[in-house]
Amino acid sequence: MKFAFKALSLAVLGSASTLTFAEAPASEHSFSGNIGILSSYNLRGITNVPENKDATIQGGLDYSHASGFYAGYWGSTLNYGDDVPNGFENDFYAGYNGTINDDLGYTLGLTYYYYYDIDTSDANGLETLVGLNYKDFGLTAQTLLEDTLWGNTGDTYFKASYSYPLPQDFSLDTALGLYAYKKSGDFIEGTTESFGFRHFDIGLSKPLADTGVTASMNYTLGGYDRFDEKQKNKVVLGLKYEF
Repeated sequence: MKFAFKALSLAVLGSASTLTFAEAPASEHSFSGNIGILSSYNLRGITNVPENKDATIQGGLDYSHASGFYAGYWGSTLNYGDDVPNGFENDFYAGYNGTINDDLGYTLGLTYYYYYDIDTSDANGLETLVGLNYKDFGLTAQTLLEDTLWGNTGDTYFKASYSYPLPQDFSLDTALGLYAYKKSGDFIEGTTESFGFRHFDIGLSKPLADTGVTASMNYTLGGYDRFDEKQKNKVVLGLKYEF
């Protein structure tokens, strides 16, 4: 019976060379993921006290809908040093990506940061995200909605990024980070700065043939934190596999 059905199918296809077959409609849902390793993890240009001073494993899963809705998860190993237990950062996010025209788009979202195996829950917090993107240029503002061990309510991180394709599948990747600070909160007092330059990144990335792996090298020019402490300049190497 299977053979007869197969023979019939081949006969129909052979006699239908002049017919047009409708393509299956594209799915409204898409999923993707990534996993990678960095030589260190320096959150928003803080190189003096990295989130992980050693090799760091990171990864995430993303869902997007044709309507523009998106949601996802991203995580990273943490290692602040000998005096602090190693932990794990978990970022849960959701939002909406919209378009204004073919070149201009926007993003509205929320991110919740949850730190596993940290002695206190005071590191956990919720943050808003507002962004604009024009071709290869992006601008985002992320505002903290509650006091945490690493920020005060109202602290806002501004990031401008630009990527430029180079020959041989290389990409030049740049990012400028600025910060607006609230002076005091439940856990952080004595902030001396209200606004300042946080970091400037410049790097190269390149996909490794058709493996799905991208290699990167990034140089961070350190700025200043909320207490006007100069951050070190640093080179970070990375490998990321996307699926």
